Amino acid sequence: MQTILSGAAVKLYINNKVYKEVQQISYNLDYGEYPIYGIDSAFPQEIAPGRAAITGSISGIKIKYSGGIQAYDARPLIKDLLAAPYISIRIADRSTGEDLIFIQSAKITNQSFNVSAKGTVKIQFNFMGLIGMEPLDRA
Repeated sequence: MQTILSGAAVKLYINNKVYKEVQQISYNLDYGEYPIYGIDSAFPQEIAPGRAAITGSISGIKIKYSGGIQAYDARPLIKDLLAAPYISIRIADRSTGEDLIFIQSAKITNQSFNVSAKGTVKIQFNFMGLIGMEPLDRA
């Protein structure tokens, strides 16, 4: 019997620390394949490998005195902007520990905040990774 994975059944790790503030995760694994056309052909002759990329975004809430993403060593102090570190991002099944995706080297490219009156402070940050490894890639 197969079980469907739901959002509450996953954990997000940034640099091997559980990111508890997460509310939503989305990522796009682009394999970079593109069509190759022959001379005067309306249809592709084959699909060629290209440049792969992984990008995504993480949304969560801001907790007082938590330090935000800097507490996860994901972004440096603003005075050290040029020294932004690579981070690891791992999304894993909470019950089995199996990785849904593992990105050994990624960088947070931007972050935004949404503050509303009498509401929670929401944070969203986008990332770009070098290689996104799925479960069998790590076996």
